[in-house]
Amino acid sequence: MTARLDPARLETAVGLGILTRPQADRLAEFWAKPLPVAAGSDVSAEAPADVPDGVDHVDAEEVRFARGFHDIFISIGIVVFLFGLVFGLRDQGPPYLVTGVAAAAVWALSEIFARRLRLALPSFLLTVAFAPLLLIACTGFVTGGDPLFDHRVVDNDLPLYMIVPTLLGIAGGALHYWRFRVPVGIAIVAGTVLFLAALTIETAAPGVLLTGGAWFTLAAGLATFVVAMRYDARDPRRVTVASDKAFWLHLLAAPLVVHSVLLLATGGVEVTGSTDAVVAIALFMLLAFVAVVVDRRALLVSGLGYFGIAIGRLMTEAQVSGETSLAITLILLGCFILLLGSAWRVVRRVLCSPLRGTAVSRIIPAFE
Repeated sequence: MTARLDPARLETAVGLGILTRPQADRLAEFWAKPLPVAAGSDVSAEAPADVPDGVDHVDAEEVRFARGFHDIFISIGIVVFLFGLVFGLRDQGPPYLVTGVAAAAVWALSEIFARRLRLALPSFLLTVAFAPLLLIACTGFVTGGDPLFDHRVVDNDLPLYMIVPTLLGIAGGALHYWRFRVPVGIAIVAGTVLFLAALTIETAAPGVLLTGGAWFTLAAGLATFVVAMRYDARDPRRVTVASDKAFWLHLLAAPLVVHSVLLLATGGVEVTGSTDAVVAIALFMLLAFVAVVVDRRALLVSGLGYFGIAIGRLMTEAQVSGETSLAITLILLGCFILLLGSAWRVVRRVLCSPLRGTAVSRIIPAFE
């Protein structure tokens, strides 16, 4: 049985310049495949066997946050340092300047902990912090820190004035991702691009997002989901960094899709009757089917709240008391999660069997 290639060591090798990113991805894909056995050889080279009904490496959706408490210790230091920096500079200049200095500090820390040391959790925190800090700094400069702009005009046309700062935020996030290659960075850039799209639409047609916001978020979520699936298709065995990028994109897409679909189906953010509850449960089951097929749990997690609310509404319609309704709802939710989680591979095998031999089966993880 072949030992699994440690993704953390592979990332370290890339960070030290031993391997390029394309070389690392090719090595990971090669490592995951069984070696061909030469004619006459008595050596059997097989890929690691999966546990028939358990959770293997592919199904586990591993998220590499930290390799030890050292990562957590450094992350605590980063958070404390940045809070102290912002607090200490709060009275030394306008807010946009303070956040700009904080963004510069995040970049400097990224050079140490993301590029040189390749620490997982510190890299994640610094990547998540950089683009928002830069966006806030640029927005403050454009809308409140430059006397060339008339504040009354800015207040009336805020979406228009937000476009340039958002473009700068996208550029900064993309540059940070290009420099440090932290997987969550791709989701940060994608989220900022969606924000820019919303600003552009609102500038071109003021008020349209107030009436058709659900359609926009649905389109945004589906577009993000498609990009995530493109990364998943490049790495069905989930051994390269492409899988990590797909994970964060799925995490961004899931709430957008789930909230939009349920909002459009029920006509509001609240489940107000038994009909809405049944519709919400049916839609959740459909989303659960998609989640199982693509082997990503983000859609399930994003829809659990609506699922629980719908069950609670049905309990209320059945005139079950409040405390009993809450208890039954929590028990049913817990049982659903535990049963599906423990039988994940079995459920995938059953649901994906009709897809065998189709184009879909070539871009999702194996389900045998």
